[in-house]
Amino acid sequence: MRTLPDLPDLRIVPTDALRPHEYADDQRSGPLAQALRADGVLRNPPVVLALGTHPERYVVLDGANRTTAFQRLALPCVVAQVVHAGDSRVRVETWNHVVLDLTPGELRRRVTETPELALVPSDPERAAYSLSAGGTLAYLATREGVFDVVCETEPLDVRLDNLERLVMSYLGNGRVERSNARAVEHLDQVFPSLAGLFVYPGFEVEDVIAAAARGRLLPSGLTRFIVSPRALRLNYPLARLEAPGDLAAKQLELEKWVRERVADRRVRFYAEATFLFDE
Repeated sequence: MRTLPDLPDLRIVPTDALRPHEYADDQRSGPLAQALRADGVLRNPPVVLALGTHPERYVVLDGANRTTAFQRLALPCVVAQVVHAGDSRVRVETWNHVVLDLTPGELRRRVTETPELALVPSDPERAAYSLSAGGTLAYLATREGVFDVVCETEPLDVRLDNLERLVMSYLGNGRVERSNARAVEHLDQVFPSLAGLFVYPGFEVEDVIAAAARGRLLPSGLTRFIVSPRALRLNYPLARLEAPGDLAAKQLELEKWVRERVADRRVRFYAEATFLFDE
């Protein structure tokens, strides 16, 4: 048998114990539920972290849409990869939003129609500094210039309220793509209908967890949790999750199933960053 590093912590958890940290995207979770039922397997387990004050509950770090799909399918339990608070191998990064299918003027108008938000002309260097210093909520980069999104940002709950207002000002009006770009140069070569790019600040893992513990959700598509190692393509049968039996028995069945795959040399570990071309 090959020697593998420590495997991810895979557990059977009740579906109703999962608490999202962000809003689900209904346009994605509906088709995902259909695909799960058609495939009959859970391919990629959601990544969750146990709440310290409620260890029987889990915050979903990655997999909000999958969690909504599980609930639509009325699955009593799911396989989740459990990570732990303070683990240096868990960090959070931020997605920026490329807004398409609007004009830059329409996009700016939709933002400023929200009374709590204002757009102030800026420049790339000043906007980046203000964002990193916590003085602005975000900045908007367009072909016509850069604008700071100015509003109240403290305390955290006020910041979350205004983040939701900002995202909702364009979500559903234009098409949104996630990106790690911080400037519009060259983006229009990829996105001809580019209206603008919203660049968002970084988040702390602790802030995301604290907000989720209080039932506060971030807008969909802002956070990206980086977890290493990560369990992918598990392909665990839904029939096993839906079968009668308590969680302890299903956990033993999962552990046996994993051991058999390791013994059959069906588990592969990639130590390097990997691109997949069949998603």
